[in-house]
Amino acid sequence: MINHEGEGRDLNRGLRPTTIGPHVANPPVAAASAGRWDSGSLRDTLFLVTFLLLWLTVTPFVDLGRSDVLDVNTGGSLATMVASLGLTAALAMFLVQTGSLQALRGVASPALIVTLVWFAISAVLSDNADLAIRRLVLAVITLFQACAFLMLPRDLRHFARLLTIGALIVVAFCYFGVLFLPHLSIHQATDFAEPGLAGDWRGTFRHKNDAGGDMAIFIFIGLFAARLWNPVAGWSLVLLSAVFLFFSHSKSPTNLLPAFLLIPVLALRFRSVWMRSGVLLALPVFLCVITIGSVTVPAIRSVVSSILSDPTFTGRDGIWSFALENTVARPLFGHGFQAFWGTSALVYNWSSIETWAMRASDAHNGFLNVSVMTGWVGLFATLCWVVLQPLSDLVRARDVDADLQLFFMRVWFFGLCLSSFESLLFAVGRTQWFMMTVAIFGLRLQTLSRLKR
Repeated sequence: MINHEGEGRDLNRGLRPTTIGPHVANPPVAAASAGRWDSGSLRDTLFLVTFLLLWLTVTPFVDLGRSDVLDVNTGGSLATMVASLGLTAALAMFLVQTGSLQALRGVASPALIVTLVWFAISAVLSDNADLAIRRLVLAVITLFQACAFLMLPRDLRHFARLLTIGALIVVAFCYFGVLFLPHLSIHQATDFAEPGLAGDWRGTFRHKNDAGGDMAIFIFIGLFAARLWNPVAGWSLVLLSAVFLFFSHSKSPTNLLPAFLLIPVLALRFRSVWMRSGVLLALPVFLCVITIGSVTVPAIRSVVSSILSDPTFTGRDGIWSFALENTVARPLFGHGFQAFWGTSALVYNWSSIETWAMRASDAHNGFLNVSVMTGWVGLFATLCWVVLQPLSDLVRARDVDADLQLFFMRVWFFGLCLSSFESLLFAVGRTQWFMMTVAIFGLRLQTLSRLKR
């Protein structure tokens, strides 16, 4: 548990314990039972196993040249499920034995509860209810894992150290793949899907955009660690991640990285609620306007076409139009949580005269993806939890560690902006969504711990 209630800070040594969650420093459990689960080695192990299972998965270095690569029902699904359930059970036992379960009550805000309840209603009413319910359960498991993830480190320095070690291991695997397994770590012209990406680095990931997004997050981790744990390790991670990001040719994380780094810093300088909110929301709103707006408002489309060399955003505009049409078709409950894209009704009814968007894996926009899955109500509830709650928590937070708050802000802001181009929100298995959830929960728990003082 990361805690600093009533403790001082040694700025020179970087030993700055801080509070992420509610005050649970003295769990009401038997000392002998808690001692076994409260050891530093077990915390380290659970944290790194969680981190590496999420980032490396049980099937790293996927061969994209295989004809079944697009089949979501092949390749390690059972092993992944078993590993995830085993990890979840271990994390649950840790929370119980260390008396940290009250953290779940802290993150279970009204906005999140309403969102999940509506998602459940949408899933039950879906034409693919069994699929939607199963995937909603997995999404809830991801939320639980993100909360438990925050409870594992003992203090802020421990948190920075574990994050950096995990990230460096993943980056090492990625470079190993590029050097020794290039056919599995660099997009090839022989790839079954998107052969046009040949030459772009992807490391252990399935796609260059996954690699690029995670390298951006690793840069945030490196900067965080350089301040709070080890400058050499932190800046090494920043450099290695930046180089890999460059060669991934992932456009959005690369082009927007300066904004991800600087805008949260600027926002923290303002005390005004409106100024801080305006600074943080300006870019995400702008990105939504030029993306979704380009397929709904002709005037915006004209402006975008005159400014950008690719006003289709690499073909995403067709998918966005298709997603909007299908949201309007079922505006209240949507088509069911993660029960629209890739279903037989779309894939097997596609023909050459139909839009190719029917065969897309998702909406390539987090907000549209939620709306087509759960309707306009689901989107509104999601925005309340993903956007408005973190803004409220940032405004209400007082006397919290500035470096930790900045780290959470960068990850959250990154996810918010990238959701205009990628379907990050509630994307089970996406590490960028996992870290965005960690950031949202972290901001929430920071605020609650201070309100209880």
